[in-house]
Amino acid sequence: MLEVQAVSCHFGGLVALDNVSLRVEENELVGLMGPNGAGKTTLFNVINSFVPFREGKVYLKGEEISSLTPHMITRKGLVRTFQDIRVFGWLSVLENAEVAVPLNRNIGFWRGMLPTPGARLTQESVRQRAAECLDLVGLSGLSERNARSLTFGQQRLLGVARALATEPDILLLDEPSSGLNQEETEILAEVIREIHQRNIAIFIIEHHIGMLMNLAERIIVLDRGKKIMEGTPAEVREEEGVIKAYFGEKKKWLT
Repeated sequence: MLEVQAVSCHFGGLVALDNVSLRVEENELVGLMGPNGAGKTTLFNVINSFVPFREGKVYLKGEEISSLTPHMITRKGLVRTFQDIRVFGWLSVLENAEVAVPLNRNIGFWRGMLPTPGARLTQESVRQRAAECLDLVGLSGLSERNARSLTFGQQRLLGVARALATEPDILLLDEPSSGLNQEETEILAEVIREIHQRNIAIFIIEHHIGMLMNLAERIIVLDRGKKIMEGTPAEVREEEGVIKAYFGEKKKWLT
């Protein structure tokens, strides 16, 4: 589904990524972890072409996407969320999801302005798709509310719903539990499991170690721009190099 081959990314003299290679298979749930400054979000930005990189290649479903723009990559089925909340606060919850539905691109300005049968049918399909995504993340009862009126946790879920509305084959989640309380984190974990059960591959950055260990089938660990470990959650938990990267010494994980 996704393959990163020997990618290196520099910001001036700072090496953000150093010869990083990885794969995410079809319908796999893979975690990406590492201490602050390890290069995790930079890796996502490289995959999505948000930042240029010096060496390496990125492939999606066997096709090289290294030179494509972010919106072109989205249309090919790779979509991401961000650490910060990026909802359209002046729109309703439902409208936030509707703007991401691919069918919207087929309407066009003038066709959308005219109440033709074809335009109405397309708009109904867009609304149905958006409503399904809101239902999946538990926001269907809030669809008519203004997006800025949602709680922080609900806005996080709305961001996930909007990403799902694009009909992705693989979803990249960048620290989705950041700023959430325990109850919200548990709700989010269940949403991620449900998404994964719908044959969508997931690649997730997460600082909530307990959540990541319980969700991921495989975990990749970065430290200072280099991949230092890849394995099952149980293998990663026992790896001394990973523990040292987080804590500076050998000790047990915090839960």
